[in-house]
Amino acid sequence: MDLQILTVFTIIAVAIVFFVWGKIRSDIVALSVLISLVLTGILTPAEGLSGFSNSVVVMMVCLFIVGGAIFQTGLAKMISTKILAFAGDSQYKLFILVMLVTGGIGAIVSNTGTVALMLPIVISLAAEAKTDARRFLMPMAFASSLGLLTLISTPPNLIINDTLINGGFEGLSFFAFLPIGIITMSVGILLLWPLSKLLVSGKGKDKSETKKDKSLTQLASEYQLADNLYRVTIGESSPFIDKS
Repeated sequence: MDLQILTVFTIIAVAIVFFVWGKIRSDIVALSVLISLVLTGILTPAEGLSGFSNSVVVMMVCLFIVGGAIFQTGLAKMISTKILAFAGDSQYKLFILVMLVTGGIGAIVSNTGTVALMLPIVISLAAEAKTDARRFLMPMAFASSLGLLTLISTPPNLIINDTLINGGFEGLSFFAFLPIGIITMSVGILLLWPLSKLLVSGKGKDKSETKKDKSLTQLASEYQLADNLYRVTIGESSPFIDKS
């Protein structure tokens, strides 16, 4: 086997190990792979840095900024909560709305950010409806990836568009994937509704009726939120006293 091929396979294998291990941030691992390929001579410095000027990379960075603004301002959460409130006590309506709202947000925000936003909302709504949250969490995760409604909904769409433009073809429009996305979302809802019932064990008995409500500490531990929770002490002369 050629030495360069062996080197590439070795670097990829080590990267996979670190990705699975999860102790080191994935972006650091990815950049380390890039640096390793340059240092070993597999890539030239120009080739290694060419990706940072790619329009797809720039677009994804901008989308993360837009997504962060949507989350920080509370706009997405406010809209999602108001729309989901229309479901009332109907589990079927709640399921449909969870799928539609998640898919709608996923059309302009990354699926990871969409799930992070919808997770606490869905858990809260499931508790209020006295139904098992498992029935909605897995479909919600799928809906975040099924929202292929726009050109920016997922990185592969942007890569395809960039490849077409570089090849001299006409690029895709912003809503080029909308017809396919609507079909995908509709089929997903029809399939996931009956399958979601299989996620709930027992004979029609909701988990919320058999177990006590979990405390915030238990939820934080279960969803591994401890690393992202912070406690701030307010001084006696702080202007924030008696304010929320």
